[in-house]
Amino acid sequence: MTAFLNDPHSYERDVVRNPHLAWGTPRQGVLDAPFLELEAGQAPGVFNEAVATLAGKPSEAQVIQAAGDIAAACDADYEKACQFLKEQTLLPERIEGTLTHPQGASVVSSRSEYALVVLQCRIDTDDRVRDCQVIEDGSGRPSQRLIAQLSESRYRPWTLAGHAVATPYTFMINLRRGGSRGDDLLLEQRLGWARLRVAHFPQSSSAWVNLAMQLAVHTPEDPDYPKVLAQAHALAPSQKWIAAEMAWLRIQAGQHTAALMVLRPVIRRSSMGEHPNPYVLETAAAAHFGLNQCTEALAEQQRAVDLMPKEWLAPEQERFQRKLQDYQSACATPKAVSAVTGPR
Repeated sequence: MTAFLNDPHSYERDVVRNPHLAWGTPRQGVLDAPFLELEAGQAPGVFNEAVATLAGKPSEAQVIQAAGDIAAACDADYEKACQFLKEQTLLPERIEGTLTHPQGASVVSSRSEYALVVLQCRIDTDDRVRDCQVIEDGSGRPSQRLIAQLSESRYRPWTLAGHAVATPYTFMINLRRGGSRGDDLLLEQRLGWARLRVAHFPQSSSAWVNLAMQLAVHTPEDPDYPKVLAQAHALAPSQKWIAAEMAWLRIQAGQHTAALMVLRPVIRRSSMGEHPNPYVLETAAAAHFGLNQCTEALAEQQRAVDLMPKEWLAPEQERFQRKLQDYQSACATPKAVSAVTGPR
């Protein structure tokens, strides 16, 4: 967690600085859907067939199927599949239009006012946003004015190898007005805001993920934390940080196989993207080590070390290196040390 707090790209850093922030702008897309599981020997053939499909003129359903097959090959450790997804995927992005505060620029308040609107919409292949469902709203229903603005904007949907598909997409819009730029909430107010969100919107994955993150950052010993984390994971199993934390609790309880199951949706693709997540890989290494699977543990920890951002503080980088050395030493002898030895 310390390293994430010092990483300018991390969600944890934003949580500390912005008490009203939610779970970024999560992309709920094609690869979140369940897909087949492959053995390592099956992956190349499945990958090649999917790529051949994409090279033609596939229907939208065929693109979705190909995406799932390539993701399955990636999860089966077929590096070419992972690289293909990394290079050929375009995430949703705004092309045209802006969002303005629903109350307009002329309304001024002497105190800070917070509101969060969460909308689950669909970005169609004509770049239009449609069928928005309100997950969280503020007083006065600002969601309706924001939906109207979104309907006039253009967004690129999720795209693979040049083929766009209709994309479920969650928009989260933070509305803040009044007060000075340095105005902030006290810790108690931050946590109260997070708890209020889950009380008012219990089906909102954003609210539960936010509360779990707030507790982890500010009060990790809170007795409610495991329960909150479990609910966040139930609603957002593909969120990398949540999956890693849930798996870590399983490891501490000696449930190493269960930990790997929790990590399954996120493990391989944690090494992809602009800001990869070494903590997911480190957690997977610990789970494999707890099962005496030295080859897998060493591979995952080495990958985690290789993907550490250069901006991380030296103590955290040294901890990752030291854990790799611990695994190397333990795996060279018949008896292995505990997977949870040392701080995380």
